[in-house]
Amino acid sequence: MNDFSYLHTDCLELSIYLGCDKFPHGSELRREWEDNKEALLTFMEQVHRGIKGLVTDQQGQPIANATVLVAGMGRGVGTGE
Repeated sequence: MNDFSYLHTDCLELSIYLGCDKFPHGSELRREWEDNKEALLTFMEQVHRGIKGLVTDQQGQPIANATVLVAGMGRGVGTGE
């Protein structure tokens, strides 16, 4: 995870490296996909975990740019407009 992006923008940008060869030859790509497909798909399913929702006021109106504080997390998470 690119720490700067996460800590300062709440952007969850992720880089995954499967080995030391950053640019494998094209002939190796099918084998790499087959070797890692299930793990990657399982990882991608995890995006549906966590807390989702809309931050609203007492009248049910959305609150733009709210900060959500979670006990034990150590910092707030900002919402969008």
